[in-house]
Amino acid sequence: MEDCEKSKEFLRFQMRRKVTNLYKNFLFILEDIQEDGYNIPEEVFQRHRKRILDYGNDTIRELEENLEKFKVDIEL
Repeated sequence: MEDCEKSKEFLRFQMRRKVTNLYKNFLFILEDIQEDGYNIPEEVFQRHRKRILDYGNDTIRELEENLEKFKVDIEL
């Protein structure tokens, strides 16, 4: 694997990890709201949960598509 591909793979991993952590935290917030007694109906809770997961996955896909347009060289 050439250096550019190694750099892209490193960057791809870091982006995916950070976006995943972000939407996991959104899910924790949503769960906290429900547990704090706001009585979110289960159907509403699941709809918001699905949206968070969909938006997070869409963001990862878009970032990875855009990354392919660049030649990346990272010095570690």
